[in-house]
Amino acid sequence: MLKFEDYVSNLPDLPFKNFAQMLNNNSRQFANLDFILYRSGKQKEFTRWTFSKFNDECRRIAAGLLAAGLSKGDRVVLWSENRPEWMAVWMGTVIAGLCIVPVDFLCTEPECLNIIKITRAKVFFYSGRKKAFASSLPSNGVSLTASVYISPETEDAPAGQKTEYDTFGINADVKSIPPAESILPNDPCSIVFTSGTTGFAKGVTLSHYNIISNASAAIRMLVPTSKDVFMDVLPLHHTYPTTCSFIAPFAVGIPTVIAEKIVGKVVVDDIRDGKVSYLIAVPLLYDKVMAAIDAGYQKLSPIIRGPLNVLRKIALAKAKKGNPEWGRKVFKFFRKKANLQSIFMMVAGGGALSPKTADFFDSLGFNIVHGYGMSENSPLISVSTPHYKRNESVGLPVINTEVKILDPGPDGIGEIACKSPSVMLGYFENEAATKEVITEDGWLLTGDLGRIDKDGFIHISGRKKNLIVGSGGKNIYPEEVEAYFSASRTIAELLIVGRKTQNGEIIFGVVVPNYEQIKADHPGMENDDNFISGLIKKEVDEVNRALPVYKKISDFCIRKEPFEKNAQQKIRRFMYKSYENPSD
Repeated sequence: MLKFEDYVSNLPDLPFKNFAQMLNNNSRQFANLDFILYRSGKQKEFTRWTFSKFNDECRRIAAGLLAAGLSKGDRVVLWSENRPEWMAVWMGTVIAGLCIVPVDFLCTEPECLNIIKITRAKVFFYSGRKKAFASSLPSNGVSLTASVYISPETEDAPAGQKTEYDTFGINADVKSIPPAESILPNDPCSIVFTSGTTGFAKGVTLSHYNIISNASAAIRMLVPTSKDVFMDVLPLHHTYPTTCSFIAPFAVGIPTVIAEKIVGKVVVDDIRDGKVSYLIAVPLLYDKVMAAIDAGYQKLSPIIRGPLNVLRKIALAKAKKGNPEWGRKVFKFFRKKANLQSIFMMVAGGGALSPKTADFFDSLGFNIVHGYGMSENSPLISVSTPHYKRNESVGLPVINTEVKILDPGPDGIGEIACKSPSVMLGYFENEAATKEVITEDGWLLTGDLGRIDKDGFIHISGRKKNLIVGSGGKNIYPEEVEAYFSASRTIAELLIVGRKTQNGEIIFGVVVPNYEQIKADHPGMENDDNFISGLIKKEVDEVNRALPVYKKISDFCIRKEPFEKNAQQKIRRFMYKSYENPSD
């Protein structure tokens, strides 16, 4: 069993107990260095915010909130796309001793209204594209001290267009901002609402030290240096990008590039022009990047591909033994052709990364690692490192984090529990729900099923509530079966459920075909349901041959519309319970 000293760097933990201390220190230490690079629309050059500029913006926002009459602990709701102003509002709110409530930009207006009401928010910062909604709040019983839009009303607005954000707090006295020592480590600073897969919104309340200790753990595992550049490609409202793509680089004086949108060309251009070295994203993005790179690779002459395939096998073998440098050197030319030559490390989290996808990137010298966490732990629980990794696992526990398996079965699988300084304060004003997931002695019950191998690597099997018990009493984890289809060209999305029949529960698949790829591979057949069903059956039969009898897919149906998903692109399973019982 590996110990922390075996795989965690000897970097010290971050010395900050709250974000006011962090901002005070870093705005001086890194004053003239770039912190944020961002461009929108037709901008060719990045708009750049130095650490000093960021500090000025944050303090103006903090002073403006206090001048508006807010006091310690009051809530501020933030509903906007990723942009520099989002980060300034987040940090400005928390250094004022207030609590930020970031909202998923893709959530519905009724959902956002509900969050504003639940938290009794005093101020609302929002995207200019939500002005009509903001204007409707008084008629919906919401009384705010201030309502401020922080971005233009249209996507194609010219860069630099002024908004209400630019004048908010401009005449407020920054001396009103409380001294850093008045903010306690365990003071709440963020409430993140997550419906998970239950559909019931709960506000994960995180303290200053919850998030800082988690960012510190990420830094000590992944060891970024002053030469690195991070990238914010995921929606910042979620704890994963907030902690790992915003706070972690800020804490160590490293710039971050904010991608305006998750569109292939935009992301790749930003990586190239911003010289991004750390890409932190969800597995779905890596699957798409892999598909694009592989399409180009397959166009190479077989005479060229043959030797390259041999080199890729060597690179993969060396990466699995903790030596990614060999593949990085050998395939430098290939990564340059893909405009990804600056990438030093890819970090996947927020969902299950297929080992096939991880092996693909490792074989080309990209150096991909896989992490695991949940909002309730701020979020990081484990991550692999370049030198300690297993692509079928989610890595090793991060520093200062204990992980154990509760009630393991004969296969070692049970519920994963963790204890760390990053465990949330609780669900906002919901003591009953908090007690369901945090034990009296401080263990967080993740609701995930998994096991820990002899070396300490954590392996996820699936969600406890998604577990299917087969007719023979065997446990089946839907996510494990779904993972077999992650690289499919025919199947875009797959939901595995236990379907009740007269003869017991069977493994049933609900398939969303990849119509675009089918059209490319089989022109003219993309509307032929029988043909598509035949393609899917062929893939299902092929996977079934690799599965034990009790995991085999007995039947499937085709769904033409994509599943609804959350911000991490996970299917909202609770919405599709009807597939479990065909009589419903």
